Amino acid sequence: MAQPFTEAQRSAIRQQLFDSACRFALTPGVRKTSLEMLTAEAGISKSSFYKFFESKEELFLRVAAHWEATALTRASQALERSAGRSDKERAADFVFTAFETIRQLGIERFLREDLPALRDAFPEEAARRHCMNSAANIFARLQQAQIRFTAPDATVRSVIQLMYLSILNSAEIGDSFFPALRELVASACDRLVA
Repeated sequence: MAQPFTEAQRSAIRQQLFDSACRFALTPGVRKTSLEMLTAEAGISKSSFYKFFESKEELFLRVAAHWEATALTRASQALERSAGRSDKERAADFVFTAFETIRQLGIERFLREDLPALRDAFPEEAARRHCMNSAANIFARLQQAQIRFTAPDATVRSVIQLMYLSILNSAEIGDSFFPALRELVASACDRLVA
């Protein structure tokens, strides 16, 4: 009879599975990552995987949630560093840092190709709980920072969503994309922030 994992082993295996999923999400991607690939790195059997996560999809949703938290944390740090500047500048720093973090993490392809399929694998409420909803979350953080807008909330959220969606195809524009996005964010904040 197999011995149960100790709590320390469980923690280490869970972390190894998560770390492997982070790496595999970037390349070769979720669809091309098998349970065998994940479990081999963690040194466990395929059947043991389910002692740690309900499914491969749930594990990758946790990766997506981690990346979103990273983007929002870095953006919040930029907002704190910009204390004393105008709300327009603070909002621009926050929004651009969130978007730039997506680039730094290298997750554009994951967000464009894998995340929609992961969302479809879960009931809407569960997917919403685990998935990136970047425009809404960026907007909510700006409101928490007491940034006031000159346009209706729905318009501001839509502008943020348009810029977010453009990141998913940034490779098609090339090296000038992020300097152009910085200008776009600054212009939008100049116009939409009170």
